[in-house]
Amino acid sequence: MSTSAVPRIAAPLVLAAALLLSFRLQSAPPPIELQPGEPPPPSADSTRAALARALAPGAPGFDRGAAHAPVTVLEFADFGCPYCALFAGRTYPALAAEFVKTGLVRWRYVPFVLGIFTNGDEAARAAACAGEQGAAAFGRMHDRLFDEQDVWKAVPDPAAMFRGFARAAGLNDARFAACYASAEPAQRTLAANALADALGVRATPTFFVNGRRIEGALPADEFRAVLLEALGTRANP
Repeated sequence: MSTSAVPRIAAPLVLAAALLLSFRLQSAPPPIELQPGEPPPPSADSTRAALARALAPGAPGFDRGAAHAPVTVLEFADFGCPYCALFAGRTYPALAAEFVKTGLVRWRYVPFVLGIFTNGDEAARAAACAGEQGAAAFGRMHDRLFDEQDVWKAVPDPAAMFRGFARAAGLNDARFAACYASAEPAQRTLAANALADALGVRATPTFFVNGRRIEGALPADEFRAVLLEALGTRANP
């Protein structure tokens, strides 16, 4: 099943390009948002129920960190989103070292598809098939997809490129190819997109930190402050 059948969040490509050009390392870039006229956000009760579903066993997404960490971060991102790539490459590693690897934060990454980035649905397919071979395999594919974002977005059909990424990451080639050709990855994207809709995700990237919505690729210091607040501590002056 093609993910083109999924109701997708739409935003102008021209806006995305303009925002990317205005990005500065010392400030958070504004998120890529929905166009005016989209449905209103869900109620607080609906959001709480959707968050519970999002964090339940078997829900879409891939976990990093301790399952029973005191703080949970739920991240919704599109592999084709330039700000998601910036966050993944420049911000997340610092946060992971301090909070995720030390057992303080459980980080669940949910790849979904906005529908505005070339080959974004195929990138989500590749990530899902890597995830079938374990969390570490997903992590390596996640990093490669963001590192090579400009490359795979520029080709008509990235399937062979993604298979090469999988081989370079040490994945089982035959298993990856069989998954990529199946309907299973599209079903996962359908589930992730439905969950994003239920939570009223209106921008990429969007995070829920113990339920608190954070939109946009915050710099490491700002996101660190959010995590420290969630942990009940205060940043050093």
